[in-house]
Amino acid sequence: MGGCRYHRQDMTGTTYAPGEPADAALVEAARRGDLYAWERLVRRYQEPVYRVAWLVVRDSDLAEAASLSTFVRAYRALPSYADELGLLPWLIRIAAAESRQQRRESGRPNPSDRPVERRAAPHFPSSPLPGLAGTAGMTPLERQTLAEAFDRLGEEDRLVLAARYLFSLSRDEAANALSIASGVVDERLEGALKRLRSRLAVGA
Repeated sequence: MGGCRYHRQDMTGTTYAPGEPADAALVEAARRGDLYAWERLVRRYQEPVYRVAWLVVRDSDLAEAASLSTFVRAYRALPSYADELGLLPWLIRIAAAESRQQRRESGRPNPSDRPVERRAAPHFPSSPLPGLAGTAGMTPLERQTLAEAFDRLGEEDRLVLAARYLFSLSRDEAANALSIASGVVDERLEGALKRLRSRLAVGA
C-alpha cells in the first residue's frame, strides 16, 4: 500500500501540478463528448483502479479485465455522476463491483483458494500504520513478511486498509467508496489492523 496520494477533485483540497486540470473540469468536458478529457482521466486513475481490482480478484488477467470494464461503465454513467466526494471514491466503488462480477463470471477459484501473485503485491507506506512501524527502514524480507500478512487478510480488510492508507481517502470518502456507513469505516479499519498485527505476530 504505497504512500502516493492520487489526484482527486479539487473541491476535496487536492492540489494539482501547474497546468494540470482538476477532475471536475475533465468530467464536464467528457460529458460534452470530449474523448481526450476522458482519456486523461483514465490515465490519471488507471493505476488505483487496477490496484482495487487486483485486491479483489488477485489475478492479473481478471484485474485488467475489471479495470477496463470499470472505465467503460464509468463513462456510460457520466451523465448521472454527481458525487460531491470526488471521482476516486466513485471509481473505487465501481471497480470493486466490476471485479467481483469478473471473478464470478470467470469461474476461477476465490483468491483465498489459490496462491497469490507476488508480482502484483501491494506497496506499503513509509509512514506508520497505527500500531505498526513504518516501512521506510524495513529490509526486503520484512517487507515481504508484511505483504504476505496483508495477503492473508480477507477482501473486506484489504479494501478498507487500501482506502485509508493506499489512497489516503477520508473517512467519508472511504465509506462512499466501500458503500458502507461512515461510522462503520473506523470499526472495520480497527478490525483489519488488529488482524494484520495478529498475522505479523504469528509469522514472526
